[in-house]
Amino acid sequence: PPKKKRNMASSVREIVFNSASVCSYESSSILTSSTSDWTDYAKSSSMQDEGEEGGGGEVLSCTSLQEGVTIRIAPMERRVGGWAEEHFHDKLVIPSGENKMRGVVVMLEAMARECVAVALSPLPTFIMGKTYVVHFGASGNLSTVLRRRLPNENEAIDTTFPCRVCTRSKWSSYWVVLQKGQLSAGIGKRVGHGCIGTLDDGMYDQLRPGMDAVHYVGLGNSALGRSATDLKVRNVRVMAVPPQGIDLTPMSESDIFKSSQDVNDAALLAQYEEECAKAKARAVKFGVEYKEPPKPDAFLRYSEARRLRDNPDAGFITGIDTLSKEEQEKAARRKRRFEEEDVKRKRDSGDMEDVENTEDGEDVVVTDNKKSKDPLPLEQ
Repeated sequence: PPKKKRNMASSVREIVFNSASVCSYESSSILTSSTSDWTDYAKSSSMQDEGEEGGGGEVLSCTSLQEGVTIRIAPMERRVGGWAEEHFHDKLVIPSGENKMRGVVVMLEAMARECVAVALSPLPTFIMGKTYVVHFGASGNLSTVLRRRLPNENEAIDTTFPCRVCTRSKWSSYWVVLQKGQLSAGIGKRVGHGCIGTLDDGMYDQLRPGMDAVHYVGLGNSALGRSATDLKVRNVRVMAVPPQGIDLTPMSESDIFKSSQDVNDAALLAQYEEECAKAKARAVKFGVEYKEPPKPDAFLRYSEARRLRDNPDAGFITGIDTLSKEEQEKAARRKRRFEEEDVKRKRDSGDMEDVENTEDGEDVVVTDNKKSKDPLPLEQ
């Protein structure tokens, strides 16, 4: 049964379900805008009645997750990419009567440490070779992956964009757009603005039959390993791409790293923005085109360190295992090399008193009247 939580600051109850397949969905409308967030049309009309600026734009019909409902999604099993029937619903789809051939738009909010997965499919299930998936915060929240796995199951058409876009302690907004064979993903509530990246799959879009046009949406959790945790999703909306299409505005690299920053991130980001300001000033001074400075290595080093801290996997080893066979062989080779160098030095100097020959003709250095070919002891 669903779990209910009461927010003391609000009279609205949060109802938590464990999968998209058991939730309720309703028809609604959303007001688009090229300059501000896309908002619920009913709320926008209310704001206009009260004299606030509504932002203008086109009204689109959409399918929405019931207000006040949160989906808590456990990590998926690693079969068929982890997708199962529970991650879809036959009503989580482009509204009936809308032109699905123009493409699909998905908006949602999520609270996750990593791996928020959004699937776009022709049917309410994962279909190998026909289903697109966007993985926000993949690889320990170090990148976002856009992918379509091919029917042979061993290959995929995909692209990866380094970024940190998941937040474990606050809600973050995401959007996904598929139009004319271009799969795009971004963050924020203004669809098209803040685009993380795009996967170009135009050839497949031209060759696929009309019945394979995607219009169903699945919600999953692609985190792997024993440290994988549940994630939460709410305010899901699905609609058709508007007739005029959606213009995409890419995010700057500094904005990508702002989404999940802490105190250390803020300090690094401040340094990076200072370098950006200097570069802009130089561009204006010398009348040349401004080019954003490359992403500082410090971001990736810190990100990698935090990934290992947050997602420790068994087998992560620091230092050298001196008892391993490989290290013992290295120690033996070092011992022989030092002995050979010592013998050569004594020969060159004419001091051969401490050098004897073994039966096989090998020179051995005699120390304290004791012969030895064994490596130095490991415990010292």
